Amino acid sequence: MSRSIPFLGLDVPRVLGVRDSGRQGPLVIVVAGQHGNEPGGVAAARALLELLPEARGEVHGRLVVLAGNRAALRLGVRHQGRDLNRFWHDGELAEFSTRPASADTADLAELRELHATLTRELAAAGAREVTLIDLHTTSAGGAGFTVIPDSIPSRLLARALPLPVILGLEERLEGPLLTWMARQGFTALVLEGGQHDDPTSARACLAGLWVALAHAGLVDAGHPEVAPSRALLARVSHGLPPVMDLSYVHPIQAGDTFVMEPGWRNFMRVHRDQSLALQNGELVQAPLDGYMLMPLYQGLGREGYFLCRPVSPTWILVSRWLRYSRLEWLLRLAPGVQRLEGREGRCHTRRRLPRVSVALLHLFGFRKRELVGDDAAVWMQKPQRRG
Repeated sequence: MSRSIPFLGLDVPRVLGVRDSGRQGPLVIVVAGQHGNEPGGVAAARALLELLPEARGEVHGRLVVLAGNRAALRLGVRHQGRDLNRFWHDGELAEFSTRPASADTADLAELRELHATLTRELAAAGAREVTLIDLHTTSAGGAGFTVIPDSIPSRLLARALPLPVILGLEERLEGPLLTWMARQGFTALVLEGGQHDDPTSARACLAGLWVALAHAGLVDAGHPEVAPSRALLARVSHGLPPVMDLSYVHPIQAGDTFVMEPGWRNFMRVHRDQSLALQNGELVQAPLDGYMLMPLYQGLGREGYFLCRPVSPTWILVSRWLRYSRLEWLLRLAPGVQRLEGREGRCHTRRRLPRVSVALLHLFGFRKRELVGDDAAVWMQKPQRRG
């Protein structure tokens, strides 16, 4: 894994490459470069394809590697007006599909083509197990990490990669591709390789791809690239908690000026009341103890920083057992819970809940909350498997 990553040119095709064994097996879709200022994932995806030539027959299923925001990648900018990784709402996708392509902005044109390509692949998947790996990097330095929807298959995939797993982040973001795939019951994972311009980030993305492909069964677990890749990821994450839960997101409103204090990196310790940034000329202090995640050091973004806390192994084991126990009916006894729709994966509650009720909802995988009216909310559970 010490090899250099090939230089990334400005122009990339939508389909970077396909490797298909011609036999039944899993479908793994890799998307890289949804943000145009994150070329490391595209470089890693290209390197993977070079190491998996068609003729070797090393692939057991189908691998499809796609570029995200090609226009933004050519310009080296995050996007040209709207974040491509915030478009993936079913309602918005349905509405936008009825409009003529001639009315598309640059980012909508990218979404239209990427969505059509993904939809074709998923429609043709049939009974295949489907896995999405979405490659990203961050504006801050520090170790890489993974973000998942809180379903058991996605958890198992994430824990196969020896990087910190972040729970709860996916639910705080509006319209990421990860959520769109998870709502259809597919296994999905975001791999954040490290800092945008750090060449080691592309190597971490490549290492994560090898380990993820082996876990999905697309390549043999004994493939010569897999063990060194796992070792590389273990080195960069040494000493960090294996699983963390998102505890706080710092919002940035339209028109705000936000300047993060220099020197923050992913997974640095943060103490309550510690000075972190200036927002509209006023000091921003940490509201709690935790670990820093994705401090904002770029001009675009609606979140200034995230804080997360370690999750105990016991919580992970208990929550996994509860997902398979069919004991969701116990949630009806929790304070503030009004109605449970188990088959639909929805739980209706009051808007404000005691901590014990929120903890129980999280244990059963109900994490995504939508407000309904003045004093009501609906919590949604990720499908645990397709179908």
